[in-house]
Amino acid sequence: MLVRILAAAVLLAAAAAVTVTARGQAPAPVNPAPVEPAPRPAFTLIGPKVAPQRAFFGRGAVRIEFRFGAETALDLQVEIVGGTSRQVVRRLALPAAAPQVTQRLRWDGLTDSGRAAPDGRYGVRVVAPGGRARRAGALTLRGHMFPVRGPHVDRGAVGKFGAGRSDGRTHEGFDVNAACGTRLVAARAGRVIRSRYDPVLYGHDVIIRGRLNDLEYRYSHLRGRPRVRRGDLVRTGQRIGSVGDTGNARATGCHLHFELRRKGVLIDPRPLLRRWDGWS
Repeated sequence: MLVRILAAAVLLAAAAAVTVTARGQAPAPVNPAPVEPAPRPAFTLIGPKVAPQRAFFGRGAVRIEFRFGAETALDLQVEIVGGTSRQVVRRLALPAAAPQVTQRLRWDGLTDSGRAAPDGRYGVRVVAPGGRARRAGALTLRGHMFPVRGPHVDRGAVGKFGAGRSDGRTHEGFDVNAACGTRLVAARAGRVIRSRYDPVLYGHDVIIRGRLNDLEYRYSHLRGRPRVRRGDLVRTGQRIGSVGDTGNARATGCHLHFELRRKGVLIDPRPLLRRWDGWS
């Protein structure tokens, strides 16, 4: 009998402990099933084009064209990215761009700070909300074009920068020989600050102040009257005249006398001319 009473007491105590535990403690947490994040809407680029792929600053804008696939209109951003630095040099906004509609933009070669982008290779990418980026193409940008657009050679020692002259002067530019009438173009976009005739030294003579740099470019001995006048804005590669033999070049033959100045200080043009000749 005593054994039965003790067993019943044990059962009652156990039941009471269970009841206290169930009522006095929070139920053990149950880990919910993981929730998969909602997939982002698809964003695809269709038929991107970048032209020209060899561009010159100040000659004409780079054209960017593409369509994109998405479920709705998007606020897009087109980024011009330096090929080596991978830094974004220019951002072009396309707010509320419609999908499946051709988007057209132009890049003028300027950075976000309004400066001329340096020579080099650039990538173009389109960025959608959420940081989704798609490559749209690439281009090479150059700031200058070689001014003589035809067969040419250096004039030699007599045409080098700093070469002595019989009257005690030194040569202030660099001479490039070419056939009379060879097309002559602006090496850099800018504004014409001189276009005149000097019968003693320079003959038909043009000076252009470069756009967004501190350089002045002088073209001398042109064959005839220049095609540009003082105050004109010219593009890189725009024809300004022809190689000639006016001024004191009457005795030496047709060639371009080319000078460079930065804030009034003469610069030897030869290294730069060689560089420009290498890519244009």
